[in-house]
Parts: sequence; C-alpha cells; structure tokens
Amino acid sequence: MPFKKEHDIVDELSKLLLDIMMLGKPPQVPARFGSVDSLNTLHANLISLRDFLYSASNGDLSRQVAFKGYIGGALKTLQANLKHLIWQTKMIASGDFTQRIEFMGEFSQSFNAMVTQLDQTLKELVRKEAELSQVNEELLKEINIRKQTEVALRESEEVLRLLAITDSLTGLYNRRHFNELAEAEIRRALRYTQPLTAMMFDIDFFKRVNDTCGHASGDMVLKLVAKTTKEMLRATDIPARYGGEEFIVLLPETPVEGASAIAERLRRRIEDTTTQTEKGPITITISFGISEYLGETNSEPTERILSEFISKADQALYASKDAGRNRVTVYKPDEELLQ
Repeated sequence: MPFKKEHDIVDELSKLLLDIMMLGKPPQVPARFGSVDSLNTLHANLISLRDFLYSASNGDLSRQVAFKGYIGGALKTLQANLKHLIWQTKMIASGDFTQRIEFMGEFSQSFNAMVTQLDQTLKELVRKEAELSQVNEELLKEINIRKQTEVALRESEEVLRLLAITDSLTGLYNRRHFNELAEAEIRRALRYTQPLTAMMFDIDFFKRVNDTCGHASGDMVLKLVAKTTKEMLRATDIPARYGGEEFIVLLPETPVEGASAIAERLRRRIEDTTTQTEKGPITITISFGISEYLGETNSEPTERILSEFISKADQALYASKDAGRNRVTVYKPDEELLQ
C-alpha cells in the first residue's frame, strides 16, 4: 500500500519539523533521510532560526542570519530595526529627544509618545529649576539686604549709644555716663574693700586761649588733652569731660600714690607738647586734684558718696590753682591740702 507508506513518511517529517520548532533540544535528521539535501537545508535553517530567536529574545543581536529568502530578509530587517532602536535609545539617554521611530507600528507610537513626554517633562523641570533659581537668587538678595539693614541698624544703634554716653568734641565719656560708671565702681570698691581714686584736672588759663587764638584753637586744645589722657590711661580707667575745660578720671583699684604718679606723667606730657594754632604755636599746662576712696563700709547712698568723692578732688584741684597752677594736689582729710 504505497499511499499508506507515503502518509507515514509525511507524518514522520511533519513530526520532525514540529519537534524542531517545539522541543528544547531539537532532534537530528533521521539517518534514512540523510541523503535528502532539501531536508538537511531546511533542518539547518530551522536550527539557525531557533538560535537567532533565542539570542534576540535575550538581547543579543550580534548573531548573523545564516539563510536567505523572505524569512531571512524579515529577520535581518527586524535585527536592523532593533539595533537602530538601541542606538536611538542611547541618543535619548544622552539628551537627544528628537529621536522618533517610524518602522515598528504601534510600538513606534508608544515609544514616540514616551519620548515626547520625556522631552516635555525635562523642559518643565528646566523651567521649574530656572524659576527656583531665580526665586533663590531673589531670596539671597533679600537676605543680604536684611543683613545689611541689620548691620546698619546695629551701627546706628551703636552710634546713638555712643552719642548718648560720650562728649561729641573730645570723644570721652560725658558727665552723666561717668556718674553711672563711677557709682558702679564705688559699689564694687565697697564690696571688695578696694581703693578707688578720682583725678580731676582742667586747663590753665583756657579762657586766654579762646580769647587770643579763637574758639577753634580752644577746641583743638581740648581734643589734644583728651587724646593724650586716653593714651596714658589703662583700659580699666574711666576718663570723662566733666564740663568746659574740666576733665575727670576714675582709677579703679588704684591707691592715691599710683594716681599721683599718673597725674604727674600726664602733666609733664601736656606741658612738653606744642599745639599749632592759626595765631602760631602755643603750650598749655593743666592742674590736678586727687581724692581717694578706700572702699570702707558706708551706709550712705552711692550717689551721695560719689558727690563727696568728687567734691574732695575738686577741692584739691582748686588748691593746685591757688598754689600757682600746673601742679598735682592730693586731698588730705583733716590736713592742709599738699602738693
């Protein structure tokens, strides 16, 4: 029965082809068909197709399509398209959002929509970043302006504070602030039983300077005395312009002997200094009065103690003037005022 025999052969060959397509390990061509060239060629092409599809499904597009014809051409086209898609994807990853796919149907539409959305998202991010950068820049400017304003306010407050406590001409403390500081030093001297000395002095014949050389020269002399005084004092000493040409210095933790030595050095420095005025060079002298507060127990108000303390220095100052000026006199209780 030839027909049955042919049917068996066709069935065997069909099963061979199905096994090649379906099984994980494809069968070989049976030996009895080994002489059939077309079957061997078909077997080889199917094996090659299997290998190509397996490699492509795992991302390997380097395998060559080993057979020609329609299917081979289609596979080569697919391979080329996938390689081009990989290249375009790399370009997009580098920032080129102009890439578009026109050869893969619905996938192309989805891919292109994705690229368009990425492009729009990036542009939106760039715009937002620019806006944020501008906001940050404006905020930094505002912060700088506020900082500058705060600095200016602090400087203004410091200027106002200094104006409130200093004499505008000499830069020394004014009388009111000196009294505040002096009362605090008296309380400290009382608490720790420490010596405290007041040194009062004024410029001899100052009215003569104003009348002869002019008030501008008189101001220059006041500034000179103030500057020289500050240069010769310690940081803890408290100098002030007490009024007109009269000055006062409070020397904490300083006995009368130390204050007398400071006064004498200052007196000599002023006496040896020449001041240039519009009327020519002049020299001036200063007279001193010194009183000491020993920090002894005292129930009187601090303000009253300070008033008596300064009064004694003032008495010693007038004693210097009565004795001929340009000298230092120390107040001595129950004794005559001595130089």
